[in-house]
Order: sequence, then C-alpha cells, then structure tokens
Amino acid sequence: MTGNALRIDMKLLDRYVLNLFLKNYIISLMVLIGLYVVMDMVFSFDDIVAVNKQAGSSGVSSALSVLNFMGQYYFFQSFLIFVQLSGIIPVVAAAFTLMRLSRFNELTAFLAAGVPLLRVAVPIILASILLNTLLIVDQELVLPQMISRLDRKRTDYVLQSVTWFPIRSMQVDQQSLLLAARYYPAANDIQPHMDEMDVLERDASFEPVSHLFATRADWDPIHQQWNLIGGLRVTGLAPGEKHSEEIPVSTYKGTVTPEEIGLYHSSDSIELLSTHRINQLLARPKSYGAVGLYRVKHLRFTQPIMNVVLLLLAIPTVLTFDPKSLKTAATKCLFLTGLAMGSVFLAQQIAGHPPLGANWINVWPALLAWLPIFIFAPLSVWLLDRVPT
Repeated sequence: MTGNALRIDMKLLDRYVLNLFLKNYIISLMVLIGLYVVMDMVFSFDDIVAVNKQAGSSGVSSALSVLNFMGQYYFFQSFLIFVQLSGIIPVVAAAFTLMRLSRFNELTAFLAAGVPLLRVAVPIILASILLNTLLIVDQELVLPQMISRLDRKRTDYVLQSVTWFPIRSMQVDQQSLLLAARYYPAANDIQPHMDEMDVLERDASFEPVSHLFATRADWDPIHQQWNLIGGLRVTGLAPGEKHSEEIPVSTYKGTVTPEEIGLYHSSDSIELLSTHRINQLLARPKSYGAVGLYRVKHLRFTQPIMNVVLLLLAIPTVLTFDPKSLKTAATKCLFLTGLAMGSVFLAQQIAGHPPLGANWINVWPALLAWLPIFIFAPLSVWLLDRVPT
C-alpha cells in the first residue's frame, strides 16, 4: 500500500509541476514574442511612419492601415521569431516554475516527503524535449510555405506591391551566367518570374557557347523549368565559329531555381528552406551557396539539442529550496544561458567563413554547429550532479 501511495503521489506531483510549466511556457511564449515585436517596432519606427505616408490616408483610416500592416507583417514574422526564441522560452518557463515552487516553500515540502530535487524537474525536462517538435514543425513545414511573405518588405503589405530586384551575373553551374532586368519572387500565390532574362552559356573552359534571351520567364514548379515568352537562342559563339540564326525556345531547364536566386539575393532565405529542400540543393553538382546550405543544415540538427542543453544549464541554478538565494540563482541562470546562446551565435558567424579548401565546406559548419554542445553539455551534467538532494 505504501508503494502504491508513493507512485500515486509522484503522478500527482508530475501533473502539478507539468501544469505549472506549461502555463508558464505559454505566458513566456506570448511575452517574449510580444517583446520582440515591440522592440522591432521601436527600431523600425521610421519604416512604420513611411508605411503610413505611403498609404495616403489620415485620421482613423491612417491608424487602421497601420494596424492592418502590423497585423499582417508580424503575424508571419512571429513564426520566424519563434525559431530564434525556441531555446530561451522553455528556460524562462522552467526558471519561473522552479522559482515559484521555491518561493512558496513547496520544494522544501517535496524534500521532506523524500522527493529529490532533480526528480521535481523531470516533467519539465521531458516536456521541453517534446516541445522541440514545435520547432521542427515550424522549420520544416510552416516556414517553407511562408517564404514569399517573409521575404516581403514592410511597405509591400500596405501598397500590395511585389518587391523585385535585378539579377546581375549569377553563376549557373559555376560556368554559365544568368542576368535579368527584374526578378519577382513568389507572392500572393503567383509563381516567380523574370523580365528580360539573359543566359550566357559557357563550356568547361569558360568559353561562350550560346546566348539565350527572353522577354519574360515564368517558373513552372511542376516541371521545374522556366517557361519563356519571346525566348530565342543563338549558338556558335566560340572563337572562329559562325553565329547561328535566332532559334525560338519555349523553355529553359537550367539548374537555377527560385531557391538559388533567393540565396543569390540574400543568404537569410536559406533559413526558410526545409531540410529536405536543402539536401536536394546540396545533392546537385556544384550547388550554389553550398557553405550557407551546410551551415543551416547542421544547425537544424543541433538546435533542438542545444535547446535542451540550455534548459539543463538553467535548472541546476534555480533548483534551490532556499527562497533567500533566488536572486543569486536567477543571476547565475541568466549568465550561463546568455553565455551559451552567445557562443552559438558566434559559432554560426564563424561557420560561414570556412578555411580554404573544398574539404572544409562541409566539415567546418558541422564542427562549429557542434562546438557549443561539446562545451556546455558536459558543464550542464556537472551542474546537475551538484544539485543537493
């Protein structure tokens, strides 16, 4: 009977701690994302004012237009913000949960009942591991569907316009060159397209072979090709050869894709690709932007692990039955987690600049992605071992 009663009590304890943690997790999620949005609005106040001016309204309609912009823009941005805060949210929730238990002397009661302090934190650790699935779902399923929205500027949400940019000498297969007067990314269920596209096709020795140009090129996602309007090709560009007549061409099935154009324009777009798509781009010979792709690929694997390491660093610092030491415990928690997150940021910055040599393109990002784990995972185990029972 005593053993059964003890098991029932542990289940009640687990449910109690788990409920507290999940409530604090939801509160931390909303507060941290809300704080991030407010800070972003403060630093981008000039852009918001510009949005208001470009909307061409005043009074109540002006306020409504700004609110409409903020709702649309930050709704999609919140999914990207969650990826950046996915490690600190469970840390804050766990810290508040355990500090509350300590402040009201509930941990002392657990100790008096023979429950070790680390046993109290088990539901928090297991729940945090499971909550990492939200990060995986967000990165692999949600964000790839929002690339067109997340790539848009603030003013585009008010003017309902599509941002375009020129493509100047983008390498295709590391040999040919792609140029376009205007490239329009996907927006509002409209596939990407280019105006005034030119492709200078070269051989392995970089000698020009042919010139392909078109008035417009529309991306066909089903056949993975560009459908050309007014497409023409001229061959015989090598020295000593005679130029051919302009040959009509209806499609261009080069290796360049909207994802690679996004990499050409901004390396930040890599963060929005799914791991499956990143692997597809890397599987191609001479993939464009391989260093950035490897950096994101390895970070996708190590980020959930590092999130757990952050939690294991925080729990020993705030897991104390003495309410008088909570301020010191909170300071230690802030210092350790901040140091770990800073090391991740620094490692990722260095990962984008590998040493010279083809072998380092994959090895260097992998090494830098795992380095913070190698440093702080043993430290977290050592801190957990020093928790008084």
